[in-house]
Amino acid sequence: MDEKRSYMRIPTRLRGHLRLLPDTEEVPLYRDSPPMGSTICSVDPRDTGMSEPLYAMLSTINSKLDMLLSIQNRDLLEADFPVSMDIVEISGAGVRFSTPEALPLDQPVEVVIVLSRFPMRLSGAMGRIIRCDDVDGKAIYALDFTRIRERDLESIVQFVFQSQRDDLRGKKWD
Repeated sequence: MDEKRSYMRIPTRLRGHLRLLPDTEEVPLYRDSPPMGSTICSVDPRDTGMSEPLYAMLSTINSKLDMLLSIQNRDLLEADFPVSMDIVEISGAGVRFSTPEALPLDQPVEVVIVLSRFPMRLSGAMGRIIRCDDVDGKAIYALDFTRIRERDLESIVQFVFQSQRDDLRGKKWD
């Protein structure tokens, strides 16, 4: 049987969180907003006469505030998405993961994937558990994304491509 994929799948070691949904029509709970400072400002504060030391200090404070907000968001995520995930494979179409809890097949879920801890990069999606494989006595679930926002999909695809580039660069020196 020929398998046709739209997205490349790579092995990984990521963390994630999920929540079980009563039905497939559930509204997503996870709502991402672009990180502060990620929008392009039309005016560089240094062009207005701000000194370099002041600009450097404000940038450092901004980074520290981003880190504190990331920590707070992590605590909120764990409360809203109580089931932890250890993701072993990822692609733009879904993930394979293990979890301490047994999950029913065909279960609709919402997931939040932690692509990077600092700066915190998250991606959310709605999905359905389609398969459970036994790998070395551990249940590995396959989750197919059923609804994912374009921005979240782009983040996952960028993560996969960056991981592939890093692997290729590492193999160059082997």
